[in-house]
Amino acid sequence: MFNRVQTKSYLHDDLSFLVPTNEIDQMPLELQELCEQYNSECRENVDEKDAVATSDWPVSLFVPNQYEQNYAYPLLIWFHDEHSSENELDLVMNAIGAQNYCGLALRGNQQLTGHDSFGWDNGALEFSHVPLKRLVNITARRLRRAFHIHSERIFVAGSGTGGDTALRLFGESPEWFAGAIVIDPTCREQLTLGNHSELRGKNVLHTVSRTASNEMLAGNLDTVRLLRSAGVEVDVRVTEEPLDPCCNDARFIDNWLLSRLNCEAYV
Repeated sequence: MFNRVQTKSYLHDDLSFLVPTNEIDQMPLELQELCEQYNSECRENVDEKDAVATSDWPVSLFVPNQYEQNYAYPLLIWFHDEHSSENELDLVMNAIGAQNYCGLALRGNQQLTGHDSFGWDNGALEFSHVPLKRLVNITARRLRRAFHIHSERIFVAGSGTGGDTALRLFGESPEWFAGAIVIDPTCREQLTLGNHSELRGKNVLHTVSRTASNEMLAGNLDTVRLLRSAGVEVDVRVTEEPLDPCCNDARFIDNWLLSRLNCEAYV
């Protein structure tokens, strides 16, 4: 079984790597044969003993309505805050910029009280014994097999505790990402950084609210200092209130991303 996709909009002929076999019958008839063929070919190259390859963790996928096959899209990998889920991806992507990026969101690995309510167990970032890093890596690679994703324009992003998760992934595996976007992270734990040579020159957009607690402000300041000491270009934005990534207030992220994508380093 492969990672489950939550969206019901099939915008490309080759989404079968994210669609369980028992859902193929719900797809348009002209796509069913393609899915069955792709699943068959994909499984021929799968090691059944590999927990990552057989992971069925829920994800959401966002593709622009006017998807252009010949354009290499930046990819935004999104981690939601507590008491939300991967299903907020459509709102986030439409708030930031609906036509400029592809998006991928994973469900938090800790179920919370309430409907569609999940969070992150940062003490053990695993999904059914699959480490987060491996799950993100293989899911992104599957996505690139179906869509034209620019391998050097992949950004990790998140809000609140999801921002902490995004920072942790970026810090541990900077070679995978062009940069990170973190919205009001809690920064309760000290960030662990990987290869400093891979971090140097990478870009991070970091927002923090003036209404945050003194402890949270101190944690954010320590995190920014640590990233800058490793050569990361950190753009700090201080907001009056915590930023809602699902509303129009997040539109400035689009301008920030486009300014970084136009840099010579990513062309």
